[in-house]
Amino acid sequence: MTWFERVSNATCRWLYYLSMYTGFRALVNRARSIRHVLDANIASLHGVEVTAGKLGELVFYVHPRPCPGTAADGRKHGVFSIRQQQPTVGRLLYRYFCRTSHFGCGHIEIAFYERGGEVTFYGVRNIARANACRLGLSSLSHRLQLAKRDEDVMVLRAASGILQSRGFSTRHAQADECMQLTVDDRLLHAGTHAEARISLHRKYAKLHTIFENRLA
Repeated sequence: MTWFERVSNATCRWLYYLSMYTGFRALVNRARSIRHVLDANIASLHGVEVTAGKLGELVFYVHPRPCPGTAADGRKHGVFSIRQQQPTVGRLLYRYFCRTSHFGCGHIEIAFYERGGEVTFYGVRNIARANACRLGLSSLSHRLQLAKRDEDVMVLRAASGILQSRGFSTRHAQADECMQLTVDDRLLHAGTHAEARISLHRKYAKLHTIFENRLA
């Protein structure tokens, strides 16, 4: 990577962080989502409350989103923004970190696409925890963790359950597809770029294996 590319990517990354922590990213994403639609049965899940075992009472919100540039035609993309009914931190603090999510209301987010009655998950992240951690708020980040182990798996299980109750089949994309759809190399630090990609690929490969063997 050239010096110019490093500077350009660093600038892009910090502008992205600024838009995220000010809530501007969420406003832009909400405005863009107006031009897109999801299956009516998926859209009707907006505001649905779910009891998800150790995760407690969760509320699901649904947002359509533009297809990533590499996505195949015919897929309708969206994001589940999921938050706790009874957050483990103060409500104002909780509301703020949820506002740093892609659509301004997610503690945990799941990216997916739907085609022909099948929903494919390709990204899941505790976005509130990650954004607190990025600011060095380690204690807050720890309190925003919903489960000590298998948090992503439990969240995917909850999403899969409500989708299947509406007649959809569910699956988890393979790791290479997840990387293609979710990773923007410009937002990865140059010094840890390779390690970050390896870690993300390992995460998605594990989730694909677990989901296909135990959750579908």
